[in-house]
Amino acid sequence: MKPKKSKELIPEVAKELQVSEHLVKEITEFYWQEIRKSLSSLKHARIHVTNLGDFTIKHWKIDNKIEMLEKFEETNRQKGLQQMTARFKTVETLFDLKAVKKLMDEEKQRKDFIKLHKTKTNESKREYNKTVEEQGSDPGGSD
Repeated sequence: MKPKKSKELIPEVAKELQVSEHLVKEITEFYWQEIRKSLSSLKHARIHVTNLGDFTIKHWKIDNKIEMLEKFEETNRQKGLQQMTARFKTVETLFDLKAVKKLMDEEKQRKDFIKLHKTKTNESKREYNKTVEEQGSDPGGSD
């Protein structure tokens, strides 16, 4: 399967839907602009794009960025008012990163809980099957 480029795909979609190419192009650009905003806004740890999959933020990149911004914030705090704008942006980004990290930690705890629950359920099923096998497959007896 050879991927199609947008300049090949837009005229085909416009013809199929009987709308202008300009409209299809505008909708496509808007969609991808919103996806880029969602990915860069640091409001979500995971973004799902239909037919492409999930895009996630890597936890080690967040840790590194938080550490770097905390150092930057400390050095700028000492410089005074002239760096106020940079400090504000740094504090805001740092807040967003920490919020996303918290979301990711909560999601990891949820996944771990589900994994543990599945393990316990599977163990109890195995125990039940083992008990049934030990009793024999025909508890009523046959000829």
